[in-house]
Amino acid sequence: MLILAFTLAVAGVTVALTQAPGTTVHVTVLKVVRRAPKTTTIHIAEDHTNAPTSATPTGAAPTSARPQASAPAGASSGASLYAAATTTGATAMFKAGAGASFAHFQATQPGHIELAAAPLGGGPSASLGGNLPAHGWSTTKVPVLVALLRARGTAGLTAEEQQWAEAAITESDNQSILDIFGDIEQLKGGLLGASNYVQSVLRASGDSETVVATAHPPPGAVTTFGQTEWAPSEAVKFFSELGRGCLLPSKQSNYVLGLMQNIEPSESWGLGSADFGMAVAFKGGWGPEPTGSYLVRQSGIIDVGSSRGIVVSIVALPSGSGAASFGAGTQMLTATAQWLRSELVFAAHPKYVCSVP
Repeated sequence: MLILAFTLAVAGVTVALTQAPGTTVHVTVLKVVRRAPKTTTIHIAEDHTNAPTSATPTGAAPTSARPQASAPAGASSGASLYAAATTTGATAMFKAGAGASFAHFQATQPGHIELAAAPLGGGPSASLGGNLPAHGWSTTKVPVLVALLRARGTAGLTAEEQQWAEAAITESDNQSILDIFGDIEQLKGGLLGASNYVQSVLRASGDSETVVATAHPPPGAVTTFGQTEWAPSEAVKFFSELGRGCLLPSKQSNYVLGLMQNIEPSESWGLGSADFGMAVAFKGGWGPEPTGSYLVRQSGIIDVGSSRGIVVSIVALPSGSGAASFGAGTQMLTATAQWLRSELVFAAHPKYVCSVP
């Protein structure tokens, strides 16, 4: 792949491009200041930084981690400062003016939102609001399941493992994913071997940054891998490759994506409630951070199985604390999905090409 990279700072937010051969990318930036090079995605960014019921929700794995996000240094929340990115030779995912639109939307939310998106068929990805690594929580259950499927090979899952897989993905059941991970531990030599194997799945998706957590979970936490710091743009790489059938044989890919299309109603906020009018496969994750506020996130594919598909990953960092912040976080994800419904442009992409042979 030919890489064209340069870096700017837009109101304190990095702008960088990754370009495929034969593709030209035009970026208009308002109020540019110098900054050291960093990432390789288009950032159409803004910034900014609310709340489970009194009981911890099913699937939550309380834990350590990321401080409450605030605006990047020097950033402004005004809609007048943004990068408007368009592509020639590749399908644009957003309507014109999406950067300003997101800045306005972000300002109405009770916390900070980070969003990454990419065409399922390949091409430049875009990040809005930032792209900081954050706890993966239960969204990491998908790569763990994919790891077991890869480890089992043609033998496939046992009947019991299939029951665990369904509960782990559709209900976000923690014990079921621990049982699946336990089988990987048996196959790969314990915690470190299993964690490295899950990490190899991320590497196979083109993610060279994410390190699967192995430290013992803090008090009240459920899984080691749920504490993995996973940036939205890196999550998009994994779900893109899963959706393209690049990580598993077709039948197994469809099996995992099918589970992700049957999430139980109580966990179908965000991408599951925006009424896109097309098939959506997604998985959410959530848990309390050291700040006392819940981090709520979700990754998925809109128009799954279609050449028009778009892969997205959203992280919500509510400004509240305790039980109320979980509800606020799910509402923020739902609002973001509704914003996406109005701003995404769905058009046919080139034939799927796997990033890693």
